[in-house]
Amino acid sequence: MTRQLVGALMALGRGARYEDAPRQGRALGLACYYGMPRYRRVALSNLRLAFGKEWDERRIRATARESFVQLGTTLVEFLLHQSRFTPEDVAHWVHWDGQEHLEAAFARGQGVILITAHYGNWELLGPRLLVSGYPVHAIVRDADDPGLNTLINDIRTRWGAKMYPRRLGARRALELLRRNELLVVLLDQNVAEGGIFVEFFGRPASTATGAARLAHRTGAALVCAFSIRQADRTHRVRVLPALLPDPKAPVEDEIRRLTAALTRCIEEQIREQPEPWWWLHNRWKMQPDMVDQSAVRGGLLAAEAVERT
Repeated sequence: MTRQLVGALMALGRGARYEDAPRQGRALGLACYYGMPRYRRVALSNLRLAFGKEWDERRIRATARESFVQLGTTLVEFLLHQSRFTPEDVAHWVHWDGQEHLEAAFARGQGVILITAHYGNWELLGPRLLVSGYPVHAIVRDADDPGLNTLINDIRTRWGAKMYPRRLGARRALELLRRNELLVVLLDQNVAEGGIFVEFFGRPASTATGAARLAHRTGAALVCAFSIRQADRTHRVRVLPALLPDPKAPVEDEIRRLTAALTRCIEEQIREQPEPWWWLHNRWKMQPDMVDQSAVRGGLLAAEAVERT
């Protein structure tokens, strides 16, 4: 989404109520579904790969369309309303389900890596965590447009969350985990370099290993959490029991085990309710027969970055 489109959306929505977000998001999502055929084709292709043996074409198309509506609603909530939220708004609209698992992870004293996905309104996880008193850090991919990047990060950091670009990520992540703080990682994106292939809906998906490597290095707990939109416009933050690294296991075997388990956790949430995930992302773009030496080298460099710090 370009800075100009975001600016137009924010101007048109000025003064809108949060209660209007589903209607506004539906209009935006449907406009994108019908007006962005390239992304529509990716979403349909992904759904056929994931559910083609279980669903008919009608259900696949309905789910693709609804996924655009859900994403449109997330954009409206984030750009038009989250920038104006108060802590009281967050407490009213965003509720915990399983917070005890997060508390148990922090009680270990070795830091927490919170694993999530582009699911529901994932941008509400940060405000809910911060309002509840948890220190929040995230390693993010910068937007290509510097102005848009500034706008997005201003909203994300207004209550104290810290955002770090990937090039600075490994050292900062180790420091904050050793202080028993929290690092948020989105683990549902295709990676061109430095990933490993684990199963996602029965198909190999190139997946980043940084979270698993950090957990193995520091002993941090890996906790999956998802923001799930409810029919009454509230959001439920579902937190699952922690996955713990085995420090005695061979490093690469443990990295694979942890990465596969976290990816399976994301898949299980999507299977339970497929529409809130961003099916327009080409999750299976990289395949094993496409890997070259530059990708292998990228993986080695990523591992070395964690080991050096």
